[in-house]
Amino acid sequence: MLRRMLAVFALTAAALTTPTAAQADTRFHGEGDDVVRIHTTKKPGLLRLTHRGESNFIVHTVDPRGKPGELLVNEIGPYDGTVLYNDYGAKGTSGLAIRADGAWTATFMPLGRARCWCAATIRGRGDQVLKLSPTRGLRTMRAAHSGEANFIVHAYTRPGSYSDLLVNEIGRYKGKVLLPTGTRLVTVHADGPWTLTRS
Repeated sequence: MLRRMLAVFALTAAALTTPTAAQADTRFHGEGDDVVRIHTTKKPGLLRLTHRGESNFIVHTVDPRGKPGELLVNEIGPYDGTVLYNDYGAKGTSGLAIRADGAWTATFMPLGRARCWCAATIRGRGDQVLKLSPTRGLRTMRAAHSGEANFIVHAYTRPGSYSDLLVNEIGRYKGKVLLPTGTRLVTVHADGPWTLTRS
């Protein structure tokens, strides 16, 4: 009976440290270069990253083989943004490799915590992940960006699936593009203020 109780306790403890639990607003912090370990997961999720340094801030996922995976952030100076990890083609995530010259934070969050693109127009700054009700029929997106570096927008019909590249420009941008049918997730990579309007 005691062995059975110990076995149940061990299984319960293991369940509390599964990747799903680790994605539920698990926050890491540090200063300078570091490697963060998590329980391996192949499930797409969100990662909010901040950096209070002046030089390079580079973050890669680390795959289960211990090799660099997705390049999540490559910026200079202060940073505050939310990105998607375990994107299409990823081999899973077992940790993060961080290069920084200042204090940083990394918070793992479930996809459900993505910012809601509920109204027709949404405004933001920097990297963000947006969720919306799946689009139907002919839909368009008008986009504007007033930053100086890359402005990249992807659309996903399913998390972890192949994405549609909607915009890929450098600097200021204004344009109107198709929003693919079934889009339910949009990622924005930007260094400045942006506006997205769907119709």
